[in-house]
Amino acid sequence: MRMMRALGLFSGLLFAGLAVLPAAAMAAPDQPYVNLFGGNTFFGSGSHLDGGGTVGLRVGQRLGRHLGIEWQIASAFARLQDQSKSNANQYSGSLIGNYYAFSGNSSPYLSLGLGASSDLFNQQVGRGTSLLGIFGLGYEQRLGDHFGLRLGVQDQVLFDTPRAQGGALNNVQVTGGISYFWGGSEDKRAFPIIAPTQSGS
Repeated sequence: MRMMRALGLFSGLLFAGLAVLPAAAMAAPDQPYVNLFGGNTFFGSGSHLDGGGTVGLRVGQRLGRHLGIEWQIASAFARLQDQSKSNANQYSGSLIGNYYAFSGNSSPYLSLGLGASSDLFNQQVGRGTSLLGIFGLGYEQRLGDHFGLRLGVQDQVLFDTPRAQGGALNNVQVTGGISYFWGGSEDKRAFPIIAPTQSGS
């Protein structure tokens, strides 16, 4: 139920942002950026984990008008569902490619990524590392030359998990964050200014 409310809130914010997109957005600069984010992770029912808050860091760069790449590291705070209620935090790192629908300062985007996740599902098996696949949707809004806001939802698939039953496990991560941009090439004018020619007298 909490996950459905969070997804509903994200969808509302996404469509609200799309409604105020400028008619002619400026081209996004090719600046590298760092994004600090927080949110919540909802673990799959077969994980035997109670989800909690999530914090993380992304470092990346736009590679063109519609493509970008970033490195993401995150920690999701969780507890075992057994009597001990022990900490079972998830630590993950992944390389993610983003496709931006628009080339301007405001755009929804699609994410695909691959990485690894360290998880503790029970005390008997202990902590193990799984291959991590990511499929996500998000929205980015630039705020001037150096700052921006991001909202995102990621479906994180853990392959061959170190559980007794093994197999894949789906987690859903909902986050929001602030970005800082620096460097990059200088902005170019959308329309060149042509000096008037002087006719001979």
